[in-house]
Amino acid sequence: MFEDFDKPGKPLSDVGFEWSFVNDMYPNQQKWEDFVPGDGYAYITIDAETDNDTDETFPFQTISFKNIGPGHRLVMFAKGIAVSGVGGFIFTYNEDTTFDEIDIEIVPDDAGTLPEGHQTNPPNGWTDARFNSWSNSSLSDYKPEGSFKKPVINSKGRKISLNDDMFHTYTIEWNHFQGGDGRNGKIDFYIDNVLQQTITTPVPNGPSDVIMGFRQMSWTGLLNWSGTHTMLIDWVKAETIEP
Repeated sequence: MFEDFDKPGKPLSDVGFEWSFVNDMYPNQQKWEDFVPGDGYAYITIDAETDNDTDETFPFQTISFKNIGPGHRLVMFAKGIAVSGVGGFIFTYNEDTTFDEIDIEIVPDDAGTLPEGHQTNPPNGWTDARFNSWSNSSLSDYKPEGSFKKPVINSKGRKISLNDDMFHTYTIEWNHFQGGDGRNGKIDFYIDNVLQQTITTPVPNGPSDVIMGFRQMSWTGLLNWSGTHTMLIDWVKAETIEP
């Protein structure tokens, strides 16, 4: 599946990929044409006002498609993902009596890591990230869990800022292995083709939705800005990982 958002409205993509959106954080995006006007980009826009949020706990502003399972590479080419007060992401999710999830979550300054209050803009600042995985995990205690919090790095291992008005690639390579407790595998997380993290357990083994956008969370800092911010997605693809 490859979607470059060159036609207005709800993406059609390949047969079997059903798209949807959520507009909790910026209800002014009311219809598909507000997200995908047909100029080759998807626009995910938020504001810093919380009194217009339609979800008062952890609101989302997202576009998503279903279903993708292990054995796939998910890639998003986007800019504007690092915004104070929200997590910008591409992640997979499925929920029944338990839940499965794989995340790349981006925030300028993660309130859950040290040093808090670091510079976030180029050339001396950096962007924080969380790389997570859950498989058949409890909805009450969120276990088992694989979670790593760290700065984004470049090919030289140096911390970098994604708050640079440039497009970057965000990649999840998802492989599940048979045997063990059913949660074994390998997930590689890349930003700009640089390996950021590998998780080998827990690894989900079933199909999930793929979700892109923003969410306000407890560790994402303050919405200390005015106006609007937009994540611009040039394209997204899901491809089979060749053995």
